[in-house]
Amino acid sequence: MTFQSRALWLAATAVAAWIPAAQAEEVVQGAPVTAAEEQRSQGEDIVVTARKRAERLIDIPQSVSVISADMLDQVHAERFADYFTRVPSASIVETQAGQTRLVLRGISTNGVGATVATYVDETPYGSATSLANGSILTPDIDPFDLERVEILRGPQGTLYGANSLGGLVKYVTVAPQTDAFHAAAQGGFESVDGGETGWSGRAAVNVPLGDVIAVRGSGFYRTDPGYIDDPVLGPNVNGGKTYGGRGSILVKPSDAFSVRGTVFAQNLESNASNTVDSDPVTLRPTLGDLKQSRLVAEPNHVKYRIYNATADYDFGPVDLISSSSWGSLDQAQIQDISGLYGPLLTGAFGIPLGSIINQNVTQRRFTQEVRLASSGASAFEWTLGGFYTRERNAINQSIDAIDDPTGAHVPGLDGLAFATVLSEYREIAGFASGTYHFSPTFDLSVGGRYSHNTQRAVQTSSGPLAGDSSLDGTSSDDVFTYSVAPAFKPNEHLTIYARVARGYRPGGPNVLPPSAPNDVPRQFGPDTTTDYEIGIKTELLDRKLSLELTGFYTQWKNIQLFASIGGFGVNANGGKASSKGVELSISARPVPGLTLAANGAYYEAVLDDDAPPVVGGLDGDRLPYAPRFASTLSADYEKALSDRVTGTIGASWRYTGERRSAFEPGASQHRLDAYGQVDAHVGVSFDRFRLDAFVRNLTDSRGILDVGTAGSARNGAIAVAVSRPRSFGATLGVRY
Repeated sequence: MTFQSRALWLAATAVAAWIPAAQAEEVVQGAPVTAAEEQRSQGEDIVVTARKRAERLIDIPQSVSVISADMLDQVHAERFADYFTRVPSASIVETQAGQTRLVLRGISTNGVGATVATYVDETPYGSATSLANGSILTPDIDPFDLERVEILRGPQGTLYGANSLGGLVKYVTVAPQTDAFHAAAQGGFESVDGGETGWSGRAAVNVPLGDVIAVRGSGFYRTDPGYIDDPVLGPNVNGGKTYGGRGSILVKPSDAFSVRGTVFAQNLESNASNTVDSDPVTLRPTLGDLKQSRLVAEPNHVKYRIYNATADYDFGPVDLISSSSWGSLDQAQIQDISGLYGPLLTGAFGIPLGSIINQNVTQRRFTQEVRLASSGASAFEWTLGGFYTRERNAINQSIDAIDDPTGAHVPGLDGLAFATVLSEYREIAGFASGTYHFSPTFDLSVGGRYSHNTQRAVQTSSGPLAGDSSLDGTSSDDVFTYSVAPAFKPNEHLTIYARVARGYRPGGPNVLPPSAPNDVPRQFGPDTTTDYEIGIKTELLDRKLSLELTGFYTQWKNIQLFASIGGFGVNANGGKASSKGVELSISARPVPGLTLAANGAYYEAVLDDDAPPVVGGLDGDRLPYAPRFASTLSADYEKALSDRVTGTIGASWRYTGERRSAFEPGASQHRLDAYGQVDAHVGVSFDRFRLDAFVRNLTDSRGILDVGTAGSARNGAIAVAVSRPRSFGATLGVRY
């Protein structure tokens, strides 16, 4: 489909939703709709904190998508894959639970540093460096007991700093409330076709302790059903479990002062990857549908921990906010790398051998932010802040030989290689942003941030395959990011804006021996994106129709790439890339109880220069896993069946266009076919209870989510990650 025809599809979708909306009637009071739609139906505004102050969504001159708690519940969300791709120009690269890469507007080259930043309330979570696998260890937090998820598309370097090249994901949790006792619980199951049945339980409680103090606690536990079979290890090897909880206390002795403390913990335990052994040329399964062959199990265990204290004091014209955070992430993983090293070891020792790699990653991060912000309505609204973070990371790896075909350890061949990378990252930054309202219909927002970081890394290795060494390296960066956004608001239901913004990702040291060739870079520099965006946000027909249309052009310079140069694996800088396109989000309520929604994006994300030959990729090649076209269509209907019972039914269709795999030296990218996924749900609410049944991937499509490199599977195959097969489930919930 050409650019013109896709643009016409977007326009036709808007018109199709507009026509019935013109005949809309008032929404039935009390109908269970999403939080955003409920606010609109009651004449209220959707309020977000994307710019670190509470604002109406329609007033913010940038692309922001909001996924409310009700919508997360409606789609039975448990992980990123259930909701992230419902956002325009958002895509996911996932091989196993706990190993997920998020991509916005195609800004990714499959490197090791994240291009989408993650916040949990006031806490930046995940590694800011390219030395701790931050890109694939994106925190996939269970969305239970969230108020909403805000997804900011485009660079966010001014207010959120490092790694927000492509955008930001911000989890906003439910705060304790002093008004009344609240509680909720939910239990359910989900069964995958040809696989296992998983079970889940969730609960949350809010307890006021007088008018000054309130506490809130929530917990969740689920077993994730497996569906990948292994001829040796058995059926459904990729099952697992996820469990954790959150505790929060709010102390508010006066209207002007509050302190909130929060502790969050989540453990994610996966028993194997979601990959299928496939032909390296055709990508067709070599062992059959949903099958892989490994010599040993490949568990991946990840632990998330967040501790935060946020204090807020309102002096009247000025608000003071202090946020102190400590975050940790621990990963323990085993991977079968027999396809890569098995032939080498078999030839060297004369017996059939495979190999495994044991990897442990730890991230420890302290962050302090203090900011002053104007409060109340005024002609000039401003924010001024300081930011400090210190991060300590470690990657420990060891390679062992194992027997082929039993997978047993071979005496004397453990510890063929050991490698450890210890790194430290420190950053200090100052930022300021302001909005001046020249008139009731025109304002200008300007912001800037100066950041300085220093890094140090130490790498040690030992063993017959790695040799004995101890090396170190240092680096430092100074980066300025900015944003400028004029906005025209002829009325409170229409905003037309333009925005220019810059984001960055820190550089860092490459740990190399003195004997390394001169063409191997000792450091890699920061890469930056500059985004030019125009957009329109509007609410029409008494807020029965909402529409957001955005056009963007992003320049990406000094791209960070992971490469093997002179026999050394290093981060390096390449040339340029760009992404340009249009995004549309539309929602309509044409008749009482019926909500129609659509979003779509057409964009072209490509290299503008040849990448180094050791990386692969030529000028004009598409960036990995960025579809030219993606869309979501949904319809949900609610109707009062009696005074006490309300029925709901809905369906959605998510389409992901054809894509390209990651760059490989000396090889072309794989072409990945387009695929669609149909989800549906039906339910009833009665008194305090709600019963739902749902189906995911109704048509049982097989979308490819990631393509491994040569040697990622045994016997000449490669590992290809696929979407989960059709599944059915039900939940029963209660609220007090």
